[in-house]
Amino acid sequence: MTSILTNTSAAMALATLRTINGQLDRNQAMVSSGYRISTAVDNAAYWSISTTMRSDASAMSAAQDAMTFGAAKIDTAYAGIEATIEVVDAFKSRIVAAMESGVDRTKIQGELEQLKQQATSIATSASFSGQNWLNTNIANIYDQSDSSTTLTTGFVRNGSSVSVSTSEVDLAAIALFNTTGGGILQKDDRSPGTIGGLRNTDTFTYGGGAIQSFNFDGPLVFTDDSTAITFQMVLDADDPSNTTSPGGGTTVSVTLNRTLMDQVYPTLNGVIFSRDQFAWLVREAIIPLGAQFASRSGTTDGYALLSLETSGLTGSSIQVLNVSSTLADGKTGGLAATGTNYGSRPSVVSYWDEPFNVHSTAQLYVPIRINGTTTTLEITRDTVDQALGTTTGDVTSADDLVTVLNAAMQAQNVGVTVTNAGGYILYEADETINKASGSKTSIGIGPAYDGFGGLPNFGLLDVDITTPGANLDYYLTGIEAMLTKLTGAGSVLGSLEKRNSIQADFLDNLMDSIDRGVSRLIDADMEEVSTRMNALQTQQQLAIQSLQIANSQPQALLSLFR
Repeated sequence: MTSILTNTSAAMALATLRTINGQLDRNQAMVSSGYRISTAVDNAAYWSISTTMRSDASAMSAAQDAMTFGAAKIDTAYAGIEATIEVVDAFKSRIVAAMESGVDRTKIQGELEQLKQQATSIATSASFSGQNWLNTNIANIYDQSDSSTTLTTGFVRNGSSVSVSTSEVDLAAIALFNTTGGGILQKDDRSPGTIGGLRNTDTFTYGGGAIQSFNFDGPLVFTDDSTAITFQMVLDADDPSNTTSPGGGTTVSVTLNRTLMDQVYPTLNGVIFSRDQFAWLVREAIIPLGAQFASRSGTTDGYALLSLETSGLTGSSIQVLNVSSTLADGKTGGLAATGTNYGSRPSVVSYWDEPFNVHSTAQLYVPIRINGTTTTLEITRDTVDQALGTTTGDVTSADDLVTVLNAAMQAQNVGVTVTNAGGYILYEADETINKASGSKTSIGIGPAYDGFGGLPNFGLLDVDITTPGANLDYYLTGIEAMLTKLTGAGSVLGSLEKRNSIQADFLDNLMDSIDRGVSRLIDADMEEVSTRMNALQTQQQLAIQSLQIANSQPQALLSLFR
């Protein structure tokens, strides 16, 4: 059936042509733009992902620019640190030269002044875009929340949230000079100096053993066992004058007779002529009982008996009593009854030299060795303030130091008491905790140290070797500490630069990866587009011809009415 109202074939051909033209338009857009997906209409999901990733890549590029700025600051500071190390090395060599006798310290001081100016110039010049890490203005350089600055290291996306990653730089480890103090080349306010003399104290001693002295009288003739010398000794009693509830010691009995004589000297036929012969006889008898015979140097006949302190008791004493002799002439070898000689507990001293302050971040350590056990006292500002009733951490006198040390000793139950003996500080064993006395006991103090590694309590600009009593050794130690901190600062900056470089390379690779990923999502495959373009153009031509044929059908119908 043919209708004059509706040309179905033409309508179908037209619809086909429209479809082909639409596809051809899209293909043409791909050819002109290079994108498979250029708008959200093409593919909303892929378009959204690609748009977000392009934005992130742009943010990463900005982060790279910030890292480049940070790298410039690092390089500037590092150059300053390297130059300062050279200056301080030269400063150190001049201090060493000044130690030589006969040198003109005034001229050397002139060189030091020039080096000081050079160090100041380096610090003030090491600025990049108005930022200076070597010459700072930090209110409290010892508070990391005040002294920290940040460097940008990247842009991070985590799901729907984004952030800029940073790394912290502690300027306290880098700054040469700070307006409120604490720079590498300045006095460190946390320095406790000599810790009231304890930093220079390293002393150790044993307690004193109990001893009784005699002079030998001889010869001694032991005819048989009916001839003998007998006596008793009381060993290792506690000294009642300085011991609470003192122990009474151990009583031992000694017999020197012909049987013992023949065991020791079988060839002497029972006769002892000298002190040295008497020594071996007495030793044989008393050593198993816990005593010893000692010859007194510088004498021919002098000798002494002393406790070996092997009784297991806490005391160290010796008393000789009930001496008797059945020898023909009544001789005792010089032995006689005595009072009691008590051994002593050990003591050492330190010498107070100067006041010091315990900073709020400081820990001071004082090693105490008592009777073979070492305990390290820890002293903080709280220790000082609680002991002295202050809030500043200041230890201003020997009496203050004694109070602080006693408080620390008691807190850690060390068993040592500290007193100000006028001119020096005395350390003794506390008998309520360390009751033992004698040569078996010992005590040692120091050297004290701090948790900062020995900070100088002067600045580079304060050094003046021409002042009377200038301590060049102390200056040299402080300058060496500054060099150590400068080396540490260089290491910090070197590590930062290395990390910055690695992170920059990573961001380059990351942005390349993002570009490749976005390309796979939205870029057109030009070989495929070209092939499809040829096919669509052919289809378009066929559709046009089909439409022409469909439109020619009404002309054939008109011929039927002619």
